Amino acid sequence: MNSRDPPSKILLLIITYLPHSFPLTNDFLFETFKQYGEVKKILIFERGKTNKAFVEYNEVKQAISARRNMIGKSLTPQGGKLLIHYSRLKQLDLEVVDHTRGSEYHSDDEETQGEQKSSLQAMTLPNLNQVSPPLIKPQSIEQMPNIQNQFNDILKITEESPSKAIMETQLRQLERILDDDYEQEVAKIQFTQLDSNDLVIQELLNQQPSKFLKVSNLDERVTPRMLYNLFNRFGHLEALLLKKNNRQSILQFLNKENAIIAKELLNNVVFFGNELRILFYNTHNPQLQSINSNEEYYQGSQTKFKIVPLTRVLQFSGIPQLLEIQDMVKLVGKIQEIKLDTQNIQITMVDIYEALKVISVFSEYEYKGNKISLTLK
Repeated sequence: MNSRDPPSKILLLIITYLPHSFPLTNDFLFETFKQYGEVKKILIFERGKTNKAFVEYNEVKQAISARRNMIGKSLTPQGGKLLIHYSRLKQLDLEVVDHTRGSEYHSDDEETQGEQKSSLQAMTLPNLNQVSPPLIKPQSIEQMPNIQNQFNDILKITEESPSKAIMETQLRQLERILDDDYEQEVAKIQFTQLDSNDLVIQELLNQQPSKFLKVSNLDERVTPRMLYNLFNRFGHLEALLLKKNNRQSILQFLNKENAIIAKELLNNVVFFGNELRILFYNTHNPQLQSINSNEEYYQGSQTKFKIVPLTRVLQFSGIPQLLEIQDMVKLVGKIQEIKLDTQNIQITMVDIYEALKVISVFSEYEYKGNKISLTLK
């Protein structure tokens, strides 16, 4: 069983990280999955760290819709992530399931017809001489190429020769199939994550100095103007393009030397609570331009500041209301010390990260008709 199996009206749910205290029932799954179509039957397997269940729909298209909408989601805020596959079972026949947790539903009244039973693990036969059908009809199990030998015993079972030992063997075989499916899914997820990591590593290995930088992991509070003010202080920045949907930005500097300096000074620093990730960006298109509403192009003043190392000491001047500056700065970052004279006010922030926030907001800021002069000391 895996995601490459053809669509089927029976879904296999593998539910991980569900709290042990959560009362998982057929009716709960019915209420969750009925919005995608007519649910006919539900059979829950509860075992170990995972919960597993079959959900049978009336039509294949309903099962497709349910899988598309529910795969990867959690049943509860506390956990219960769903891995969903199309089952290879041709039918889910609850009438031959003895002492399990199966329920049948009807569209006319949506009431449970099958009574909730005890767990599969607790399955017993009250009378070994009594003739009882097997857990799953042999004809309902598709031939699986890689596990044919595992099913030889199951396929030999008939309704005339059941026993407690056979039923337990059948259950162990079914649980092994479900375990294999779960392990394959986990391996696939880990492989996907490794692929993603490989892409990042490959991108790092292919880095070539450029006058373009890609800045990612931006906080949603950061505006194009704030980003421009910050990077223009540590390299002569010409323009930038902010991609709002993934919180990334492409920056265009005057030359690659300025981009190298900015990357060296600001890569991995914390800006509004997020650690900036900066890479050289090699593009065949030398011009930045927005192509949709999720992108915003910004071209600042292009003032060329003297590039200095990061510092938490900031000096303000150029306006008569110097005392009012400290009140505005307090709204943006945490202040450690203030020194005031007749010409300027020097403010020491608690760390460089607080200073970077102030720089991004107050660089070339106009206050009551006068432009604030902000210098890094």
